[in-house]
Amino acid sequence: MKNYYRIFSEIPNTTYEKSVEYLRKALSENLTELYELQFEDADVRHFNDNVNRNYMMYFDCTDDYSDDFFGRAARVVFVFAKSAFNPTKRNSYRLRQMGSFKNVPQLEGYDKGHFIAHCNDGQLDQNIYPQLKELNRGISLQGKLFRSMERYCQRNPGIFYFIRPLYTDLTCIPDKIDFGIFTRQGGLLLNRFDNRNTGTEELPVNISFDNSIKDNC
Repeated sequence: MKNYYRIFSEIPNTTYEKSVEYLRKALSENLTELYELQFEDADVRHFNDNVNRNYMMYFDCTDDYSDDFFGRAARVVFVFAKSAFNPTKRNSYRLRQMGSFKNVPQLEGYDKGHFIAHCNDGQLDQNIYPQLKELNRGISLQGKLFRSMERYCQRNPGIFYFIRPLYTDLTCIPDKIDFGIFTRQGGLLLNRFDNRNTGTEELPVNISFDNSIKDNC
C-alpha cells in the first residue's frame, strides 16, 4: 500500500484533471512494473473496454491455453476508470452465455463479478472475473464497504478511481482487490479487500459513505 500513498503524495498542486493525468501515468508505470516483477514473461497491454470510453483496462495476455485450471490464464492487471452513472438493466442473458461456475469446485463460492460495476457503466467480457459472493453481493462487512465505494462512484460522476486485482497464483482468481478513489477534494479513499474463500474475514479500514442511492450495482 506504501506505493499508492507515495504516488498520491507527489500529485502536483494543480487542477483535478491535471492531477488525474499525473496519476494515470505514475500508477500505470508503477503497477505494471510490480506485476512484471512478480510474474515472468507477462504481456501487459491496455485498451478501452467500453463504448463510452469510461475505463481503461490493463490486461496480461499471457495464456498457456491448457485445460489445467491452475495453468496460466490471461487476466486483468488493473483498471483506471472515470465514474459514470449507468441507468440500464444488466444483460443477464449475455452473462449466462459466458459460461457457468457450476460443477467447477475451484469456483465454488464465487459469482461472476465486475471489476467496474454495472452501475458505473461496467460492461462484460474481460470486465468479468470470479468475485467472492460475499463481496459481490455486499453480504459481509467487507462486501458492504465494497458496495459503498461503488455507490460513491455512482453518486459522483467524473471522478477518477482504480481497481487492482492482486494474484498469488497463475489463475484468473484474484487473492485480493485494491479499490482506490481520488476525490474531487484531492483525498484518497483506499481499501484492500479479500477475494479468497478462506472462511475468515479481515475488515479493511472503515470508511463511512452515504448509502441512500438506489443500489443497482
